[in-house]
Amino acid sequence: MTSIATATCILIWSVIEDLRSRKFSNRSFLIACAVAVVLTVATGGAHALLPASLGFAAGLVFFLPLVLIGVVGAGDMKLMAAVGILIGWHGVLWTGVYGLIWGALLGLVQIVVKGQLRTLIQNLTSLAIVRSKSGLQLHHIPFTAPLLLGWLSHLVLSGALR
Repeated sequence: MTSIATATCILIWSVIEDLRSRKFSNRSFLIACAVAVVLTVATGGAHALLPASLGFAAGLVFFLPLVLIGVVGAGDMKLMAAVGILIGWHGVLWTGVYGLIWGALLGLVQIVVKGQLRTLIQNLTSLAIVRSKSGLQLHHIPFTAPLLLGWLSHLVLSGALR
């Protein structure tokens, strides 16, 4: 339960930082990693470092392709690597899947609220016909918020909060 609470606190902290500065800093990443490693060793001993390492690697492996195609930023990948130390590869995977769903929903809400539904349709049409991202008007949301919602969704749907 301590790992769940700590991972949740790190994600909340990242949302606040992302809303303030539009990024998850390297300093925050290093602090989150240090806290996660210390907690992992304190609660699980040295043998808990292998699953923690797999969680860290999953954060990098799952999110790197998303960074490369521009869906998320590198800070989001680093955040999930740090949180992966606490939640393991399985938690990273499901948080990422649910986070992408939340991100799509929040992005759609942003488009509707800003009255840019026509732009979305033009972008989708252009992608379908030209198959190029050049000239598109892209919408950006701080992706740490969908990641936090993805984590909470994972906790609820996996029954971890019972």
